[in-house]
Amino acid sequence: MPLKPAQAEDAVTVLYATLAPSGDDWLLDAALNVRLNKTQEEGLKKGIPLNFVTEFKLQRVRAWWFNEDVAVASRTGRLNYSTLTRRYQLETAEGFRAYDTLPEALAELGRIENWAIVPGKSLKTGNAYKLALRMRLDVGQLSKPLQINALASGKWEVESDWHEWEVTP
Repeated sequence: MPLKPAQAEDAVTVLYATLAPSGDDWLLDAALNVRLNKTQEEGLKKGIPLNFVTEFKLQRVRAWWFNEDVAVASRTGRLNYSTLTRRYQLETAEGFRAYDTLPEALAELGRIENWAIVPGKSLKTGNAYKLALRMRLDVGQLSKPLQINALASGKWEVESDWHEWEVTP
């Protein structure tokens, strides 16, 4: 699955993404490279939690009509910095973990393994499906003064383009 070349200014890039059958479900595995700018890092160090949303869409491709939505899913990850322990804390659906460095925490934030997205019977053999994946910073979870600042400047914008690929079971 070809990826567009990563731009230096891209805050999030999808390194790879695959959807594969496993038992009764289709599981998503992916890796995203997440980078923060200086403003975001400083805010994190000052106690501002950053909430990231990973979104997934799956559509059945139809030549004669609009694509049919088969599955839509999202999950969140909350990144904090603890000044007491001087460690980065990441809270996801899998649980809570602490990391010594920001790159370690961001690498874990961008790792998706065995995310059960689609029940097995939802995908029919021989049909083509378009999949899309992205990650973004949920600016709506920032404090109100920061939300205004985030809307006025691009310093709080963290968002990947939709990474799209096709699968035919």
